[in-house]
Amino acid sequence: MKVLVIGGGGREHAVCRKLSESKDVTELLCAPGNAGIARVARCIPDVKATDIDGIVALAKREKVDFVCVTPDDPLALGCVDKLEAAGIPAFGPTAYAAQMEASKIFSKNLMRKYGIPTAKCEIFTEMEKALAYLDTQSAPIVVKADGLALGKGVLICQNEQEAADGVKEIMLDKKFGASGNHVVVEEFLTGPEVSVLSFCDGK
Repeated sequence: MKVLVIGGGGREHAVCRKLSESKDVTELLCAPGNAGIARVARCIPDVKATDIDGIVALAKREKVDFVCVTPDDPLALGCVDKLEAAGIPAFGPTAYAAQMEASKIFSKNLMRKYGIPTAKCEIFTEMEKALAYLDTQSAPIVVKADGLALGKGVLICQNEQEAADGVKEIMLDKKFGASGNHVVVEEFLTGPEVSVLSFCDGK
């Protein structure tokens, strides 16, 4: 099986390394890849992880049997949807499902709908309303840009002034671009943090 992995970070390095150990993988490609990945896969540095059309064209040109898409951005941009529409099997959530990572508001609404415990929050599309809400809350408090921000879009604010400045940075100054068109203002919770990555079969 000829496999193409999308991405160029540590996560993709780990995925490529394990795939390279499989007896079922006859050839391994990675776009764009990195120097470490190049030890176990043929890297295609000219095709960036967010170049969805380029990825589809590469998969067709190389006649790959399977594509593994792991970074958040191409998933949110619909990479898996485009590959499958082209008849190329791919691993990863569709653009709709990827909103669980790409949109904090989508995730919050999902958790509310299904009764999944989560921090109390309010969602705002207007800066003035967010600032007015802060006047009714106690610190510390958390301000989040709705969309993907490369892990930088969450601000833990120790007082109301920090929170107000954070809202302005996100919504007025557009520090995180369009990811800050909406903000989530959330209660601050303390305790251990854990990330769980899992596979599911749809059922």
